[in-house]
Amino acid sequence: MVSLLLLANGCIKDDLSECDNVTVCFRYLANGNEDVLYKHMNKVDLYVFNEDGNIMKVEHYNQSELQGSSAKASFRLPPGKYKVVAVGNAHDYTKVVDIHKTDFDEIFIQNPNWGTSERVTTQDHNYMGQDVIEIPAGPFKIVNDTVTMYSSHINVKLEVTGLPAPSSRIENSSVEIYIEKSNTQCSFNNSTTNGDRGTVHPELIYDHEKRCYRTEGFALFRMDDGVKDGVFHDYNCQHEIVVKKDGQEVKRKRIYDYIKDNEEFIDIKQQELDLPLEINFKDLEISIKLPEWYVEDVNPGFE
Repeated sequence: MVSLLLLANGCIKDDLSECDNVTVCFRYLANGNEDVLYKHMNKVDLYVFNEDGNIMKVEHYNQSELQGSSAKASFRLPPGKYKVVAVGNAHDYTKVVDIHKTDFDEIFIQNPNWGTSERVTTQDHNYMGQDVIEIPAGPFKIVNDTVTMYSSHINVKLEVTGLPAPSSRIENSSVEIYIEKSNTQCSFNNSTTNGDRGTVHPELIYDHEKRCYRTEGFALFRMDDGVKDGVFHDYNCQHEIVVKKDGQEVKRKRIYDYIKDNEEFIDIKQQELDLPLEINFKDLEISIKLPEWYVEDVNPGFE
C-alpha cells in the first residue's frame, strides 16, 4: 500500500485553488492481508463521477507509477461528493462502453470484438474497485483515499491431450474447441449478471515439453457474482465447452456442472482463481477432466 500511494505534488502558490487536492492509493489483497497489486496489475484507469453519476474525468496510472515510492501528481476536484471506479489492466482486450450512463450497472468493460465479425479469444486479466470521495468546502485540504481492487476475471488453464503434434496451431487441425454462453461484459459494479452471452475461441498452442495443446494467458470474466454475496449461481455460469472434430460436435459440457463436480479442488470464491480443464482424446473417447498435475498441486496426498 505504501508503494502504491499517489501523493499530490508539492504546490507552493499564493493561490491554492489550482493545486491538486486528491491523492489515491490502490490496493489488492487477493485472498490474504498483504497488498499484492503490483504483482498483478501494470495499469490502472481511474474514472471519476459526480454525485449525479456523470463522468467527470479519467486518470491513468502506469506500472512505474503504481510501483514507485516517489511523489506523483494526482488530481483536483471542486468541493462535492464523487464516486470513483478503478479498472485494472485495461489493455488490448478491454473496451469501456456506455460510459455516459449514470447507472454503474449499465456501464461495462468488454472485449472490443464483441458485436463485430472478429473472434473473441480472451479477456484481459481485469480488476475493479470503487469508492466515494468527498471534498469539503472551505480551506485547502488534501483528501486521501484508498480504492480496494477485486478480480473481475478467472484464469482458464485449458489443456488438450491425446492429439498428435501439429506443424502449427490447433486451428489448422481437424479439432475445434470453444466456449459458448460466456459472459461478455462486466459492469462497473464488478458484476457479470447482465445476461449477455457469447462464444469465446481460445487460442491453443502446442507445448512440445508436455506434449499437449494448451492456452497461454487465457482469461474469462468471473463466473460468480464478484464482490456481492460470493455465492456460485448457475445464472452467472452458463458457459458450455464444446469440442468439434471434422466439423461435427463430439462433446459438450456445462462448466457449472464441471465446477460443482470438482468443488474439492476448485474454490470459485478465490480472487486469483485458476480453472483447469483437460480435454483428453483417447481412442474414440473424449473426456473433460481435471489435469493430474492440478490435483497433485492442490492435494499432494490425493490417490
